[in-house]
Amino acid sequence: ALSADVDVVLTHKTRVIDVVAIQFGGAGGVGDTITVKNGATAITNALDLNVADKTIVRAGTIDDAAWDIAAAGTLRVTGASAVNAEVIVYGIRVA
Repeated sequence: ALSADVDVVLTHKTRVIDVVAIQFGGAGGVGDTITVKNGATAITNALDLNVADKTIVRAGTIDDAAWDIAAAGTLRVTGASAVNAEVIVYGIRVA
């Protein structure tokens, strides 16, 4: 149940190109969202996970001003309202 930040320090410069979240453990609730960030700066819109179990939600926007995360930078997934979802972040290594 994600209700705070999950941080991953990246070893290589990485460009986030897609984000998918899969609701699990039952239906989501009001206020259930996740946002993928470059440190504290949002890369994606808030993905609304107030959906049925097994529903896939994809990022609607990706900010090209924030999508490149530096080597040793932080990829952050921020959840609100105890979200139960598997979050998949697709990225490519960039020079």
